[in-house]
Amino acid sequence: MVDSENIEVKVVSNKAAQEPAPPPYTDFDPNHGTKEVKKDKEEKRERWGNHIEFILASIGLAVGTGNVWRFPYLAQKNGGGAFLIPYGLMLLIEGLPLFYLELAIGQRFQKGFLKIWDEIRPYFKGIGIGQLIVSLQMTAYFPMVMCWCMYYFYLSFSDPLPWTQCHGDEGNISESCCRGDESKYYWYYETLKVTQTIEEPGDFVPSIVICWFLSWFFTYICLFKGIKSSGKAAYFTATFPYFVLICLFFRGVTLEGAGQGIKVLFTPDFKRLGDPTVWVDAAGQIFYSLSVGFGALILFGSYNNVKNNCSRDAMIIALVNCGTSVFAGIVVYSVLGFREHKTGVKVENVEGGPGLAFIAYTTAVAEMPLPQLWAAAFFFMMVLLAIDSEFGTIEATIGPLRDYEFFRRIKKELLCLIVCVFLCVLGLPMSLEGGLYIFTLWDTFSVALPLVFIGIIECVAVSWFYGLDRFCGDIEHMTGGQPHIYWRICWKFVSPILITVVLIASLVKMLIKAPMYPAFVGCEKFPVSDQFAGSENWVEKVPYPDWSRFIASIMVALPIIPIPVMAIKNWKKPVRPIVHPDEA
Repeated sequence: MVDSENIEVKVVSNKAAQEPAPPPYTDFDPNHGTKEVKKDKEEKRERWGNHIEFILASIGLAVGTGNVWRFPYLAQKNGGGAFLIPYGLMLLIEGLPLFYLELAIGQRFQKGFLKIWDEIRPYFKGIGIGQLIVSLQMTAYFPMVMCWCMYYFYLSFSDPLPWTQCHGDEGNISESCCRGDESKYYWYYETLKVTQTIEEPGDFVPSIVICWFLSWFFTYICLFKGIKSSGKAAYFTATFPYFVLICLFFRGVTLEGAGQGIKVLFTPDFKRLGDPTVWVDAAGQIFYSLSVGFGALILFGSYNNVKNNCSRDAMIIALVNCGTSVFAGIVVYSVLGFREHKTGVKVENVEGGPGLAFIAYTTAVAEMPLPQLWAAAFFFMMVLLAIDSEFGTIEATIGPLRDYEFFRRIKKELLCLIVCVFLCVLGLPMSLEGGLYIFTLWDTFSVALPLVFIGIIECVAVSWFYGLDRFCGDIEHMTGGQPHIYWRICWKFVSPILITVVLIASLVKMLIKAPMYPAFVGCEKFPVSDQFAGSENWVEKVPYPDWSRFIASIMVALPIIPIPVMAIKNWKKPVRPIVHPDEA
């Protein structure tokens, strides 16, 4: 494709060459020229093959496993249909404004986030570093979701399905399964071989290790050519999950008891809206689901041509993402309603996250006609959702590095391989028998709070320092029209204030109640040991030990610390005038 956005080299005229050199520049000195750039050292900006690739890759980045197993659980837990009220409000005043802002700023600057924040102000360089770190932390643990789904996809071709029966010690089926809990037994005892607490790492689980390496192999295959390969892969990885989801929808709503499950999901309990936790959960789900704060959206936007309607794209992608969450909720809860009809296990008796996919859903699928077909379809869909989000975020860690000459000297395929191998080794301990606890620790602390903090600083940096009028002028230059006053108010006031409230509420919640994790205790009748009594859900919330809280503190602090450090270090540095690529 012809690259119409190449950075031009500024040529100094003969007349200008005869004039005396300009004085040293000061903040926003309009007479200060841009640095000359050697063309042979400049790499052409990568471009999407076409606009459809960008839309599909962005949808794939935003739509992930959380839409299937996290949103439905949060909705049911936080008031059913009433949860859609805070969810919708948070989408309008928090999610969409930030999503729009990140796409627009990337498209206008035509650079990765590391350089963008440095150009806006040298003392905001820490935002880019923080985004790079939080992306690395997320990509270090998230492939484990894909790993588990790959393993269950492989198991789906067994007859009978392995999670429909028990193979306990000496064939003692009743004690191993605690009667009717075959899926739980298989998840904890056979798949994870889970230890009892986080302080017992155990040995590596061979099947999980193999799937872990395979997940990284497939991730590399989709990434090694940059957006040229990931953009093409998105044609399949971003669209096929919808085909599967639609098939599962028609199968689910025609099952006996499906109506009961959907009723549980959407029946509103308006009393729950008075609980601040409901609003914090809604804000957190919007933030995490839309992938704002990671920097991936900024990078994806930078691969577009400058004259692209980013406001339209932001609306399409964000609304598709949130619509998918609601649609996936109907699919999942129709199947859980069928499970209640067949087994008597209440729809409400379900946990979010892995428990929903690998315990609740597998129990229901086992009762369907052609269970292998529907199990394989579901877990293949989950693999695609996971890999799409994964390679989008990894691209966000590699792309900005290539804005720097040192990393451009490294062949793209080699740089991608180095990053993938590093992250693969970093996350390998999650393949231990106690790996579920390591995964939970990373999932709880490494991403959520840093993203919220980064989101606040992003809004402040663009609206108050880069300048809201200038930013809106940039959007007019790109799209042909000024953004609505609604967006201006959200960017400058509403969104940063609301996100700050969410951050404070989250911190207060953590301080009031010590962080806890679900330790494996076994069922009520046959607990795993005398240390804990068994429970109905086979897990018991226990406080994290001191050493794990220390690690959690490091994971929260790592992406945040560069922001104040770089602000202090670069505060007195003069602000260079910003010259966009198409203005140079």
